[in-house]
Amino acid sequence: MPANGELTPLDAKRVLRRYWWVLPISAVLLASLGWIATKVLPKRYTSQTMVLVEQPSVPEEYVKPVVTADLNHRLATMQEQILSRTRLQPIIEKFGLYPKDQGRVHIDELVERLREDIKIKPVESMPGTGPHQLPGFHISATSDDSHLAQQICTEITSMFLEQNARQTEQQATRTNNFLGEQVAEAKRKLDEQDAKLAQFKRQSLGSLPEEQAANLSFLMGTNAQLEANTQALSRAQQDKAFNESLLSQEEANWKMRQTCRRNILPTIRML
Repeated sequence: MPANGELTPLDAKRVLRRYWWVLPISAVLLASLGWIATKVLPKRYTSQTMVLVEQPSVPEEYVKPVVTADLNHRLATMQEQILSRTRLQPIIEKFGLYPKDQGRVHIDELVERLREDIKIKPVESMPGTGPHQLPGFHISATSDDSHLAQQICTEITSMFLEQNARQTEQQATRTNNFLGEQVAEAKRKLDEQDAKLAQFKRQSLGSLPEEQAANLSFLMGTNAQLEANTQALSRAQQDKAFNESLLSQEEANWKMRQTCRRNILPTIRML
């Protein structure tokens, strides 16, 4: 070795010629350890699926979405419900998971073990999207058997889809009930207003603004009829005065004739 502690290429070649057997032995040893590890260590298989969240195609300015909660909050809520004991214990019993530990380990420990083997990870949003726009999420299940891992992943995915459909239906039902109540309340108030308006029209019959044109037309017709009646009455009074004058003249003539007749009759008798 050099005194200053630096390793020259010649020193490296000298060491490599002297200890050349270390490299093949290390390679064989590491390969053997890897092969032994694959045989001894338990095999773990992971099945993964991705669920995409479809965003509303109609703008919110025209149709408000039925579900308005934050998608991350909804995912966390559904994850808490689906990964609960009441939902995971039937999966353990359905697929016969952990057969060696059943009967020896409490069911809560088996549920916790299955919960750790299931991973829910949201898909990262694209830059520029809103905070509520969750593109989707990954569901992964790990098991010692590849077929069981796939079955568990499929079962968990189906539970998420069913839970989402159930929540959407419940929210839609509550929304419909609320809108129905609002429509009924609005109809009741409208009926009350219509009843008040009808009563006001009955009490103010003939003096309503919309009856002004009809009242004016009726008044003009009445004035015309009054004028005609006045003219007819004037003519009738004139005819009456004329007839009374004729009657007075005829009466005077008749009285004159009667007087003359009474005067002439004694004269004829005397003769």
